[in-house]
Amino acid sequence: MAEPQLLAFRLPFDLVDERRGRDFALHNASVTITVPDSYVDELLEGMAQSEVLAIQRLLTLSRHNPIHVRWQQNIAARVLASPTIFPLLAVLIVLENTSHTIEGFDDVQVADSLDAARRKLFKERLKTDLFADTQVVICADSRGRGTPPDLYGSDGSLIQREDFEAIIEELVTHQAATDLSTSSAVHWSSALSTIVSELFENADTHGKTELSGLPIRKNGIRGLVLKRTKVERPRTRDASDGANRPIEAFELSVFDSGPGFFASFTREPIQPRVDIDLEWKVVHSCLERHYEPGLSDVRQGHRGMGLYEVLRALQLLRGAIEVRTGRIYGYRTFMEGEFKFKMEPSTSPTRPGMPKPQLLDFERRFVAVPSEHELLIGSSVRVIVPLH
Repeated sequence: MAEPQLLAFRLPFDLVDERRGRDFALHNASVTITVPDSYVDELLEGMAQSEVLAIQRLLTLSRHNPIHVRWQQNIAARVLASPTIFPLLAVLIVLENTSHTIEGFDDVQVADSLDAARRKLFKERLKTDLFADTQVVICADSRGRGTPPDLYGSDGSLIQREDFEAIIEELVTHQAATDLSTSSAVHWSSALSTIVSELFENADTHGKTELSGLPIRKNGIRGLVLKRTKVERPRTRDASDGANRPIEAFELSVFDSGPGFFASFTREPIQPRVDIDLEWKVVHSCLERHYEPGLSDVRQGHRGMGLYEVLRALQLLRGAIEVRTGRIYGYRTFMEGEFKFKMEPSTSPTRPGMPKPQLLDFERRFVAVPSEHELLIGSSVRVIVPLH
């Protein structure tokens, strides 16, 4: 009998680095994840890395593999006291089929500490001042905690667009009050609320159930991450004016552990034999309100995420978006200094100068031809908007 395979990951970057992608295909392997005391410093050093993509990879691991988490003592104390400001580690705490050890804790202390941290996660409300720069709202559907009051009404239905706008407006007021005029802040909140409501509605509609339509039985998790961060300013010819220094930015990300765009659209699990170009086409059909000829959408009542509306809002905000689902990793950017691709001509009779509703490939950067990445469950969407 073959020996069981053992996988070891060290957070944060072992779940961001795609070179580890081959490991995600090893079903039923035993996984050990180490959370080091240096976690926060390392996360800050990798400011360009996507924490929400690390979350999606963690959810993929959890779908097939039993996980054991080894916490070093200092980081455990920080995270368990304030879990909502550590998005990746908050998801780690919520995972089912997962065991934990903490340096200096016995088994009873570990269990009690994790239970208390989960209660904090499910009880705490959004803080619009983002005092700690980062926070996460988790919908733990398979734990029966899928409708946090910040995002859902008392009847369990998703809040309305205007309610998202009220949340975002408060965030903008606190995050950019010194940088934006009142009229600019209004445009900011309206554009950002369009983005977050479109993205989260998509996760609410398609990220909570199996293909059978039944709720995800284990590790059915969705979430919203809000973060003040820094991003590299696009390269310019003249760096003498400091234009290439990192700039302050607001990051908004949505993730889920559902079937993913392709499977949700076709009602069949994605297989390795599926042509990557077909998956790319299907992903765009999921993102648009009007689907391409030749692709029949079997889902009931689906109206598309509204990629055009999201890109139009990002154009106003001079922001960027990354979309990761299945084997697809797409992006678009409207940041100052970046080349603009896939734009309607100024002579367009309907959308002059507006972005075409199409993603570019994250790997190749300037083309709309997809590269194939490792297969992940669910989806993650990351939006970055400069604050200056």
